[in-house]
This record gives sequence, C-alpha cells and structure tokens, in this order.
Amino acid sequence: MARTTEFSSVRSAGTSPRARQADADADASLDSVASAKPRGKSYSNSMEMKHAAIFGAGIALGALIGAGAALLFAPQSGEETRDLISDRARGFGSRIGDRIDDARGDLGWYMKRGRRKMRRGAERGRWAGQDLADRVRKGW
Repeated sequence: MARTTEFSSVRSAGTSPRARQADADADASLDSVASAKPRGKSYSNSMEMKHAAIFGAGIALGALIGAGAALLFAPQSGEETRDLISDRARGFGSRIGDRIDDARGDLGWYMKRGRRKMRRGAERGRWAGQDLADRVRKGW
C-alpha cells in the first residue's frame, strides 16, 4: 500500500514511472516493517544471576592472576614486599583511626549543640505556656 501525501503527489507528477514505482516499493517495505512482530529479547529484561556470577568469577580470577604476576615480577624480594605491604597497611589503619576519632569528636560536638538547642526550645516553650496562662487568667 503506497502512502500518498500532498508532498509525494506533487513530487511524483514530474518524475518518471520508474521513480514512482521505487517510491511505492519503499513505502510498502516500511509498512511491512511497522507491522512485523518484534524478534529477540526485550532490553527491559534484567540480567540473570548466572551471568552476573560468571562475570564476578571472571573479575576475581583476573585479580588473582594479576596479583600473582605482580608478586613474580616485583623488583624486591618477598620479605621486602611483605614489609612494604605491612607498613602501608599500618599507615592506612592509623589514618582511618584518626578520621574515625575526628568524626567521633564532631559527632559529640553536634550532639551537645543539639541538646543545648532542645533545652533552650523547651525553656522558651515553657515561658510561652506561662505567658498564655497568665493572659487567660487576666482575661486577655
């Protein structure tokens, strides 16, 4: 079924029958594509756990092979490498400990500040309640 529009009817008036036939064939092929059933799986399907497990196993295996190659081709001996790793791990642990202590101190400060604000708010609320009670007793 060829589509006819104002544009195509004006344009095809000056073209050869062969060109008009090519246009009609193109329109027919577009119609068949639009009505065809979709094939394959939808992109909205989630990845299966099996594929995720295989991918994770590949990452782990690659990491192990890379670590082994790094130890084999390291410029220092195994003992020096172990010392270097342990020194870096201790340094990392101490930096993490310092950051945790800083966070704990900051959290304590914020808690004190929050308690102080709550106390002040409660006190101001009590005062407002007393003022309202006094106004009610006096009859506004």
